[in-house]
Amino acid sequence: MDLATPPEPDWSAASARLLVACEAAVDRFAKEHPAERCSFLAFAVGECFGEVVLAFDTVANGMARARRHEAMAVRTRTRTLSTEYGWRNAGFHLNRTPIAAHAPSTSEFAFADFARVHFPDWEPYFLEHRRPGEPDPTGKVAMLLQGVANSVVQRGRLSRLNLASPCYVGGEFARDDLGLVVLRAVNWPA
Repeated sequence: MDLATPPEPDWSAASARLLVACEAAVDRFAKEHPAERCSFLAFAVGECFGEVVLAFDTVANGMARARRHEAMAVRTRTRTLSTEYGWRNAGFHLNRTPIAAHAPSTSEFAFADFARVHFPDWEPYFLEHRRPGEPDPTGKVAMLLQGVANSVVQRGRLSRLNLASPCYVGGEFARDDLGLVVLRAVNWPA
């Protein structure tokens, strides 16, 4: 191995550490905000992937943000699709401004920065792998987040929260083609 190339992070250890931090954040949120109906728990990952922010949203905030975003998306679509050649890029414009029943970004969550987990070995690794021609390592973090989301759901930890129906668990990436992604949905209506 080249000494100048940072080693790949220990993904298994990172997953275990993030799971413990997530469960602690869920417990703390349940204790500090027992009346809040939680509609979304998300892991926000920065561009250099050195830190994961755990964010919580509520039904009231999520719906207000979704309503505002929907109005903006409709205005944008109407403006871009009504031009003379707007129809040529209709697919791009429709996919570029999706409408969802939740806030479009964790930065708009009611509790956008509830907890943080720092992974000092991620930043040098990801900065090293941002060169042209290198495979994008974002997929490794996506796999980690999907695994943690699955574990949090399977272990039943979310039941400590006052959950909305449904409640989402997701990940947000600092990439335009990914953004906020729903990884799991729990507490489905009967």
